[in-house]
Amino acid sequence: MSRNINELLNTVIANSGKWYENVSSEVQEFLDGIEDLIKQGKEVNAVTISDILGEQFGIKITPTSVRNWLREIKKK
Repeated sequence: MSRNINELLNTVIANSGKWYENVSSEVQEFLDGIEDLIKQGKEVNAVTISDILGEQFGIKITPTSVRNWLREIKKK
């Protein structure tokens, strides 16, 4: 089976930047709530956040990606 290399290359190009930059308003509300919890000094669980994003919002994201986002939030 012959594959079109250009088509394959186009599929690996990131179109949206970071995963949390182009989410629906509902997901953004959830992420804002997590950010508020962090500002209050509460610890949050990246695996649980990843699970909720997948199960409730259909966003498949790894806990590692969530941890990276949480680190960025904590730096603010």
